[in-house]
Amino acid sequence: MDKEAMLKELGLKTMFDISDEQMPALVDEYEVFMHHVQVLEKIDTTGVAIMAYPYDIETTYMREDEPNDVISRDDALKNAKEVMQNQVKVPKVVG
Repeated sequence: MDKEAMLKELGLKTMFDISDEQMPALVDEYEVFMHHVQVLEKIDTTGVAIMAYPYDIETTYMREDEPNDVISRDDALKNAKEVMQNQVKVPKVVG
């Protein structure tokens, strides 16, 4: 599959309509991105610890997640416009 077809298919899957006029710029951006990925793949990370955050800083500023002012499920559902199986029913938003 060529780049344009792949990007067009990816656009459809992510609900973006890519016009023919936008395609050359998108292909150029894709090629730059893939070049960066190829450069990153060449870096030897053997023995490097996996990190979720790039700095080794303690996150002491975060509080413990303790529930307070808890209300019952029935009280929470009282204000719901529509309830189904003990859950708030909302309208479908994705077509």
